Amino acid sequence: MITDYNTDVRHGNRIFHVQTEDKGLSNPRIETLIYVGGEILDSYRSSYEDLLATPPVVESTIQERMDEQHRAIIRDIKNGKYDLTPPDLLEQRAFNDRPLDQAILEFLQQEGDVDTLELVLDQPLRPAFGSLFRVRLRARLCQSQSPVEGAEVAVKLVSSLKKATGLLSGRTGSDGVFTGEVQLPPSQPGQCAVVVSCTSDQGFDELKAVVVSV
Repeated sequence: MITDYNTDVRHGNRIFHVQTEDKGLSNPRIETLIYVGGEILDSYRSSYEDLLATPPVVESTIQERMDEQHRAIIRDIKNGKYDLTPPDLLEQRAFNDRPLDQAILEFLQQEGDVDTLELVLDQPLRPAFGSLFRVRLRARLCQSQSPVEGAEVAVKLVSSLKKATGLLSGRTGSDGVFTGEVQLPPSQPGQCAVVVSCTSDQGFDELKAVVVSV
C-alpha cells in the first residue's frame, strides 16, 4: 500500500499543510494539495502513465515520485512562492495585471471614493450535491444602495481537480435582482464550490460557497 505524505510547513507567520497522494492505477496521477487555514491555496498534479507502458508497476517507483513532488512543493513554500504580497507591490500589481480602468476602479473602491457594485443575498448560499440549487441575489451600489440593472451574473461550479463548469448566467432586472436555479451533479471529485460573480460598469463582486454532500 502506498503511503500518503502529509507535512505542516511553517513559513513566516503562516502554517502550510502539504498533502500528496497517489490516485491509483486507474487514474495514474500524483496530486499535491496545499492548504492554509483549512482552505486549498494551490494544487499540483503529475502523471505517471509512462510507468504503465512497461508493467508491472513497482510501488516503490511511484513512492519515489511522490516523495520528489512533495519535497519540491515544500521547497517552493520555503523559497517564498506563496508569500503574501507587500502593500506597495500589491498596488503596483493592480495596475500591471488588469486593464487600467478596472485597476483604477478597484483602487478607488478600496479608498472609499466611488460608489461601486456589491452583491447582497436574501439567504446564504447552501449548495449540495444532487440537489436543486437556488440563488437569488441583488446587485446594488455599496454607498447609495441603488439597484444595478443589467449587471452580468455568472454561476460556476469549481473544483480542485477539474476545470470550472458554467451553471447559470443572466442579467439583473430593473430592481437589481437575479434569480435562477439549477440541478447540481450527484458528485464531483475534489473539493468543490459554487462561485457567483457579477460584473457591470460599476464594478465587480463575487460570492463563494462550498458544495456539501447530502
